[in-house]
Amino acid sequence: MRPEATVAEHQSRSLKVRLWGLLWLLGIPGVLSLLSLPLPGDVPVSTAVVKGLMLVQPTILLSVAVLLGVQLAHRVGLAAPVAAAWVQGRSPRKAIAPQLLPGIIGGLLSGIALQVIVALSQGWLPAAYRSAEPTPAIVRFLYGGITEELLMRWGLMTLLLWLGWRFGQGRRGQPAVGWVVVAIALSAGLFAVAHLPYLVALGLPLTPLLVSYILLQNSLFAVVAGYLYWRYGLEAAIVAHLVVHAVLLIGT
Repeated sequence: MRPEATVAEHQSRSLKVRLWGLLWLLGIPGVLSLLSLPLPGDVPVSTAVVKGLMLVQPTILLSVAVLLGVQLAHRVGLAAPVAAAWVQGRSPRKAIAPQLLPGIIGGLLSGIALQVIVALSQGWLPAAYRSAEPTPAIVRFLYGGITEELLMRWGLMTLLLWLGWRFGQGRRGQPAVGWVVVAIALSAGLFAVAHLPYLVALGLPLTPLLVSYILLQNSLFAVVAGYLYWRYGLEAAIVAHLVVHAVLLIGT
């Protein structure tokens, strides 16, 4: 191997390591915010043990998701432009500029749509669901707005698109729009399904109406976030997710 190729490979590996570290650090505050969630009162171990265990799974998932994105995103035309600019010594401000407006608009429209769905559904939602303790704002913004985007878009959606491109397209050219649609839809569906355990935690029966409500609410925004990630970059999806939670918080 020529020395120039060796140097280039080393530089590429170094940038990937730095990108992984930056995105991991971006997601960890969201994981730590889970400590603000109320603990069940009948746990047979100490509070410290429970809180420690609460952090293990999301930390592992975050680490794997960030690694998947770092390794695969550039192969399928996806990116985190601001984070990439940061580790490459370029201007993050220039990288975020094209993403801000689409992210804000996507977040506002999604937030308004979700508020309408909530308003129209109040008449038949179970009382236990309507009166449930709201998720702390710090969890909504740090975990929901940032960590979930790293998990579901940067990690999962990237992996799904890469699988379609690798096995369905034979790694030829850029991924076809059809595979992008499949990746967005599947990651949105899985994102929505991941919210169903919340109903179980409340002790609510998984009725068709309630399940449909949860799936509709969460998949609607997830599709918007997936589109923003594809067209503009990961940070556009993060901005949109943060705006959605701001709209929902103001509305309640």
